[in-house]
Amino acid sequence: MYFYCYLLGIYTKDGTTKSLGKHTSRFYLKLQKKIAFFVIMEQDDFRAICAQFATGVTVITTTHNSKPCGFTANSFTSVSLEPAIILFCLKTASETNAAFQASKTFTINILSDKQENVSNAFASSKNSQEARFEQVELISIKSPLIKGGLGYLTGEIIKYEEVGDHIVYYGQVNEGNRFEGNPLLYAKGGYQRLG
Repeated sequence: MYFYCYLLGIYTKDGTTKSLGKHTSRFYLKLQKKIAFFVIMEQDDFRAICAQFATGVTVITTTHNSKPCGFTANSFTSVSLEPAIILFCLKTASETNAAFQASKTFTINILSDKQENVSNAFASSKNSQEARFEQVELISIKSPLIKGGLGYLTGEIIKYEEVGDHIVYYGQVNEGNRFEGNPLLYAKGGYQRLG
């Protein structure tokens, strides 16, 4: 549901009004003439619309205190080709942020359509980091690389910043490779596959 918010009151689509107060300065009267309204989108609407956009699924990993850690993410994208820069997002409240910020390294594991169980293992908040990695085979431990994926990118975190309820990480890619297979996709609140 959308709310049209005027400077002198809040008007919903059914025409009802909620006053914001009687006192209005000349400044706000002038400003009101220039700005008719702005739109506030409810969280459920925003989530439902974004769910229409199909994404790949990744498990993003690092090593902290000689132990691997990681999480499932579809909030991953390339940013720049020259230099090769990617970004990914992680909830601000997640304890995993400490590992990435301390290690300043990352590995993007791009999951295949045969790795739904891997995605679930690393997405569950009930699973400890140790429990997550017990369910996969690693090709590399230093930069935790999960066997069976479609590809990987490794590199260094060059910047991170808090945006809303997430922390956005920017990483410069140093190495990568790709393998045969089809991607695991996520859309409309569930896993999808090509074809």
